[in-house]
Amino acid sequence: MNDGSRFPSGPLPSADVGGQADGSPACSAGQQQGLLLDSAPCSPSLDPCDAKLRLVKQRPGAQSHKLESISGSCTGTHRMFSSLSELAELISGIGPYVSGLAVSEPVTDSRLRYYFDTRVRRKSYRRFQIPKKSGGTRTITAPDGELKDILLSLAFILSEEYIPTAEAMAFVRGRSIVDNARRHLGRNYVLNLDLKDFFASITASMVEKGLMKIGIPPLVAKDIASLCTYPSVENFHIKNVLPQGAPSSPALSNICAVTLDSRLSGLARRFRLAYTRYADDITFSSNHNVYQQNSEFMQELHRIIDECHFTINPKKTRLQKRGSRQEVTGLTVCSKPNVRRKYIKNLRALIHKIKFAETPTLHEINVARGKLNYLRMVKGAADPTYLAYLKKLNIAVKGKHFR
Repeated sequence: MNDGSRFPSGPLPSADVGGQADGSPACSAGQQQGLLLDSAPCSPSLDPCDAKLRLVKQRPGAQSHKLESISGSCTGTHRMFSSLSELAELISGIGPYVSGLAVSEPVTDSRLRYYFDTRVRRKSYRRFQIPKKSGGTRTITAPDGELKDILLSLAFILSEEYIPTAEAMAFVRGRSIVDNARRHLGRNYVLNLDLKDFFASITASMVEKGLMKIGIPPLVAKDIASLCTYPSVENFHIKNVLPQGAPSSPALSNICAVTLDSRLSGLARRFRLAYTRYADDITFSSNHNVYQQNSEFMQELHRIIDECHFTINPKKTRLQKRGSRQEVTGLTVCSKPNVRRKYIKNLRALIHKIKFAETPTLHEINVARGKLNYLRMVKGAADPTYLAYLKKLNIAVKGKHFR
């Protein structure tokens, strides 16, 4: 708490505000610095692995030969590790720079095997609820302590080891919801589908098979699947699935969805459609209508998704036609990707509240900063609307105290 303190002349103080209530992403503390009081870039679509890899390479004695293999591993060689002991060595080498894992506590293969035990993994996670934008709650299963650090390092390794399919737009460096929306601009028809319980649908067996398909040795693939899944109880049976909340789950979900993306991409080519997938959000678009109920396309679509062990959430299936508001992952896609008018209205109201509050809260300022940052990502740094609201917020906070 900083009661009575004044804003410094430099960048506004940073705080970890997490995701915003409207679904827009928030920057990390390091990214937030420099956004306000100047026009320094801060892109939520930027994958932190870029900065981490640069940081690791700048640190002396950090197993540089293996780190170089990480930076060059996207060529598809998949020879970075061929055993659990080599994976443990790699995690130990980059752990201090990626996850903060203490150098004095190197990770061994026996330590990784410790987490293969179902009872140990269950105790190493905490479960909590967060509100959904659409209403209701979402269960987050997040690892704690050492396991979290191990999975952070593993996520970094996998993100460098594997480049997802061209249709996968989430959790990929250099791709964002804006890139996802651009693939569906100016179409007569836009079909949105949602995969129900996406992460919980991906089992340890699917993880193992997915890793083997990208060239990771079978025994190592099985070990990684054991390490990265959570024992969930379903109908009185234990089912090991990807936990929504583990840092390794996003990268693994793209690996496990390779067959889904390949088959749906083939279906799209067959019917001359555009197709993308942003995590559990699937989008098809076209200028011709093949989306009638029980049409050949829709029957094939349901069959492929079912055979890939996923389930469509019928409550979130929407066919949007030209002339109505067409949206893809929260952005309108009529002529160019854009935010809703309501988003600008809410941003304007928040800046107005900050301006006329005697002591605005740091949380309110960080929310406004996150909204501006999101607006910049969607519309561009030179966009007049973004620059106008950046100026308004700078004026609103000038000379203010915060609490």
